Amino acid sequence: MKFKGGKWEDRGNYRVMKVFDIATDSFVQIVEIRGKVGKHYHLNQTEVFVIMDGGGRLGIGDEEWDVKAGDILLCRPKSIHFVESDFVRILVFKYGWKPDDTVWLE
Repeated sequence: MKFKGGKWEDRGNYRVMKVFDIATDSFVQIVEIRGKVGKHYHLNQTEVFVIMDGGGRLGIGDEEWDVKAGDILLCRPKSIHFVESDFVRILVFKYGWKPDDTVWLE
């Protein structure tokens, strides 16, 4: 199945577009960030981040990286993470998603 485009959902400093539903608790989305997505974590969800375009600073747990296109990162449940960037586009694979699973710390 080939992605044929979708609809952006604006969330302030970032926006998301669902690409594929995989199962009731798993999907793929594109996230574009301009600014900061503050520290948060997910109770159940695992995320795989694939940097598609742009770059910035991404932190997971006690580690932080300057990321660029081609980088791939794993974020396990309960790992605090954040992103800061003038512009970055990330393909995000979400596994174990549940409603109200996000805990915002800032």
